[in-house]
Amino acid sequence: MRLVPTAVLFLVILTGSSCNPKVQFAGPMPPSRWDLPNIPSAYRGEYGTGSDRWVVGKDSIFHDEGVLVNGEDFVLRKMAGHLVMSQPIPKTGNWEVLVIRREGDFFRLGAFEDNEAFLNQAQTLMPNKVVPMKSVGTPGYQYRLLSPTAKEFRHMLKEGWYVLDDERTPLARGGVVKTSGLQPPSN
Repeated sequence: MRLVPTAVLFLVILTGSSCNPKVQFAGPMPPSRWDLPNIPSAYRGEYGTGSDRWVVGKDSIFHDEGVLVNGEDFVLRKMAGHLVMSQPIPKTGNWEVLVIRREGDFFRLGAFEDNEAFLNQAQTLMPNKVVPMKSVGTPGYQYRLLSPTAKEFRHMLKEGWYVLDDERTPLARGGVVKTSGLQPPSN
């Protein structure tokens, strides 16, 4: 399945989040965990696709579109072997959550999608914590608001309730990564 090119992760971060995410969380995930003060060093470096270039620093991500700062524009937390990035959604006051799964010297981006299987699993694990909502404004849009506990969110991560991108991107580790055509096939 092709979620979104992993290199687009940085563009998504820089634009503030997806336009209208269909799955939103009541707060940054996982709950009751410390925000990481810095972007992990393995992810730092330069990523490029053709003419686009992103530079990931200790606490910031730079692109022609602007700069985003960890702790202000997004927060990073860890749980169950995943790096979890939460971004505020100004339209609703909720949070979009992306999962970054490290696979050796590579990483892949994951997202929670509003599909029937996910919603059934979430409603079973968290009765009354999956609420259908509608954003304010015209025309507004439908989304699902989730409020998992740390234990429930850990279960969601371990069971792989998110959809992973097919593309595996090498970790920059302070160097330069050209993301077009360098990824080995995923298992």
